[in-house]
This record gives sequence, C-alpha cells and structure tokens, in this order.
Amino acid sequence: MAQGAVPQPEKAMAARLAFIDFEASGLGARSWPIEVGWAFEDGAGESFLVSPAPEWPAEAWDPRAEKLHGITLKMLSDLGVSVAAACDRMAALADCAVYSDAPDWDAFWMMRLFEAAGRKCPIRLQEFSNVMPPLTSERKADLLTRADRLAPRRHRAAEDALHLVTVYRLSRNL
Repeated sequence: MAQGAVPQPEKAMAARLAFIDFEASGLGARSWPIEVGWAFEDGAGESFLVSPAPEWPAEAWDPRAEKLHGITLKMLSDLGVSVAAACDRMAALADCAVYSDAPDWDAFWMMRLFEAAGRKCPIRLQEFSNVMPPLTSERKADLLTRADRLAPRRHRAAEDALHLVTVYRLSRNL
C-alpha cells in the first residue's frame, strides 16, 4: 500500500438467497410446524418432517390441513426429526437472506420450532415480494403461470420453496 493511502474496508459479500416454506398442523394460533423446506437460488435445498414437540397441543391438528398437504401424524412420528435436529439443520440458513411468501405464518412456525428446542432463532424472514422486481399485473400473471408449469406448488415445503425460486429466477430473465 502506498504511503498515506487509506485502507479500504473489504466489500461485504451479498448474502446467499434462500426461499423457505413451512407446512403446519393447521392455521390456528396454537398450530405448529410439521415440515420445513428451503431452496437456494441455484435450486439446491433441503426439506424434512418435524416430529411434534411434547408441548404442542394435539387439538391443534387440523384434518383439513392434513387433507391439503397429505402429511399424517404417523408420518411425523415415523419420519420426523426432533425439534433440536430441525434447528441444527436450519443453521444452514443463518447467514442467508431468507424469503417467504407468507413471512408472518412461516416466522410464527419457525419461532415455535426454535422455542420448543430452547434456542434463539438466528434467521430473519423477509417478504418474498421485496426481492422481486416491479411487475405489471399482466406480467406477474404470466410469470406465475410459467412458474406453475416448471415447479408446481403442492402444499409441501420443498416443492413450494422451489416454486419461489422458480418465480424469482424467471423474474430475473424478464
């Protein structure tokens, strides 16, 4: 460095983008997360079922939600990971900019998950629309139609997170 030159701070790297979705026992105030999935901008990601924490109320299980997502209580008991393991796996998102198309609900279920594990949540969800370019109604409808063909929403966490990635990637090609 030349004498008298002022050192410049390193440019902060842009955070890796991730898109997240939760499935839940229902939509009530006592509902709890049953599946979490995320996908990064390149489409790579992860999803898993979550075993119910002992303190989560069984009466918050909504048969209408089960019919929508197709996840049963037996599936959760047979295939679900513990709340602690779920939080461990979600650590992959700690340094990411994480987007959700339903951040209020998804943040609620994420907090329920971390609280049940006795941990502080290191992830802050952001509104999906904040990462999207401005679109006319017509353009938005076309974009969603194309995304639905490429990565349909299925009310399963992995597929719905991948759908968000697809919408985002298609919007970058406009």
